[in-house]
Amino acid sequence: MAGGHGEAILAGLLGLAGACLVVATAGRLALRSGVELPTDWFGLLIPVQLDRASALPAFMIIGVALLVIGWLQLCLLARRGSISLSQTGIIIAVWCLPVAVGPPILSLDIYSYVAHGAMLTADLNPYRNGPNILGNQPSLLASDPVWRMSRAPYGPLALALLKAAYGLSGGTVLGTVLILRALALAGVIVILGCVARAADPRRRPLALAAAGSPVVILQLLGAVHLEAIMVALLAAGLLAARAGRPIASMMLLTAATAVKWPAAFAIVAVAVWHAGTPVPGTRPRNTGPPDARPPHARAWVWARLRPVARDVGVVSASGLVLVLLIPDGLGWLRSAATPASGLTLYAPTVGLADGLARLGDIADMKIQFAQALNLTRTAGIVVTAGVMLRLLATIRARNLAATVGWGLLTLAVLGPVLYPWYLTWGLIPLAMATDRVRLSLLGTVSAVGAFLALPHCELLFANLPGATPWLQRQAPVIAISTLFLVLISVVILTRRRDSWSTTTLKR
Repeated sequence: MAGGHGEAILAGLLGLAGACLVVATAGRLALRSGVELPTDWFGLLIPVQLDRASALPAFMIIGVALLVIGWLQLCLLARRGSISLSQTGIIIAVWCLPVAVGPPILSLDIYSYVAHGAMLTADLNPYRNGPNILGNQPSLLASDPVWRMSRAPYGPLALALLKAAYGLSGGTVLGTVLILRALALAGVIVILGCVARAADPRRRPLALAAAGSPVVILQLLGAVHLEAIMVALLAAGLLAARAGRPIASMMLLTAATAVKWPAAFAIVAVAVWHAGTPVPGTRPRNTGPPDARPPHARAWVWARLRPVARDVGVVSASGLVLVLLIPDGLGWLRSAATPASGLTLYAPTVGLADGLARLGDIADMKIQFAQALNLTRTAGIVVTAGVMLRLLATIRARNLAATVGWGLLTLAVLGPVLYPWYLTWGLIPLAMATDRVRLSLLGTVSAVGAFLALPHCELLFANLPGATPWLQRQAPVIAISTLFLVLISVVILTRRRDSWSTTTLKR
């Protein structure tokens, strides 16, 4: 155990050093031209010159790598039983500390949240207009120029929270950011608590370690994405379903969907689970026409339909209340596809489209990238729908949280766009089912996700003529190749470490 204690300290220090490096660099690198922030956050948000080479991206990448290594070490220690639940929680809390007190990192999305809160306060509809309608207000000037004309894709509960945060801050950008960071921290705490409680008592340290991944710490807490609230409600809803509290479960899952729509798959999955739950003493004994069935057969049918009716009623009532939180609450359905207007070069659908276009050039076929992208995105949606239907059809064959996790992870990976925080949709439910899911899978997806969407890494090559245009042209190939290398490396590292640990224990 002494060796395990020393390894735990080493893992904690590696992760802490990595988190501090990311906080020191990733806030500055997330800035864009034309962005005016209300504070430099004690020098951590001083703008970087985007036309000159900089070593900051290298330090950011090293920081992410250290945090990933420390996290993988923590997971392996938890898997071996060399660390307790409280020790695991302390290490994750230490990693979260610099991220929680530092500035928003890796993304400017939080400032778009502030702008949407400002719009609602001014009686403007974020579902009809982009933040640019605000004019030269501080909340607009702080937001990402890429999204200033885009409509809000978030649900009515999310916008209601943004409006409340903006109002509580007195209409200040910094005050709203601090309130939203506090909400994100509360969301992460709820996520970790739900995952630990859902796991088998003997595997709770591993489940907690899996949930405290770099993606959760850096993207949900550090970048303050709304997934912190959505996934917290999702995890709480799944935990309530596991505890046999169907009404609370459906209310929580409806609230999660009213933050971001992908959580709707969890509503369907839990409803199917409830409908298929055997009811003692109500097995049918007649397969004839309904009128010919004896009373006990009709009772069995009603016993199956009753939970469906209950779930539909709870979701409908909860959804109505949530839609009424803001004006035009259903307008969210019109703008839910806003993120798909972007282009993430490392998304599988984008990489496949780029490959098709290149093959077309080689074969002397005129295949435009835009055409190939429409094809691959459609194929991704079809495959995702097929996977979800298959999961629902075989829902009794696996843990409920695992069903939700697999479905949402498939949606995140094969969707039109892939952002690293989307991975938490599936990773957290899968962490709740760690007794049924391999650690190598969670480790690989989390490790790969931690390196996605790192901002302005091209500054490493700014002094090399032609390097940036070449990297942009080859970005899909480079991204997909790098992801496969990371995947293979994590699998090999996990297996070797696990093999080494087993050999050591036997000795």
